Amino acid sequence: MKKPPKFKTEKEEASFWDTHSPLDYPDEFSEVKDPFEFAPGLLKKAARSREERKRQLTLRMGQRQIDLAKVIAKYKGLGYQTLMRIWVVEGIRQEIKTHPEIGKLLTKI
Repeated sequence: MKKPPKFKTEKEEASFWDTHSPLDYPDEFSEVKDPFEFAPGLLKKAARSREERKRQLTLRMGQRQIDLAKVIAKYKGLGYQTLMRIWVVEGIRQEIKTHPEIGKLLTKI
């Protein structure tokens, strides 16, 4: 089985896992036997920070595209809006990867 690379920094590791699945490295992970709980304050903080990052956006799309997204989302066990949000994020990442000059502009935001 293949092993994930060694990482020099947490940022490097985070970048790797953004584009790779742990399922590709089954021998590197084991099932958690003992349940654990996050501190309630930490969970609330995480929930708030997620909510704060999302803003409503209106897009006009063809009905066929929406219907196809719904079918794919159902197949994957996701909500169609969640799936479309994932696709947008993946598209943005791909654009930045393909066009490094875009990444340079992001430091100005």
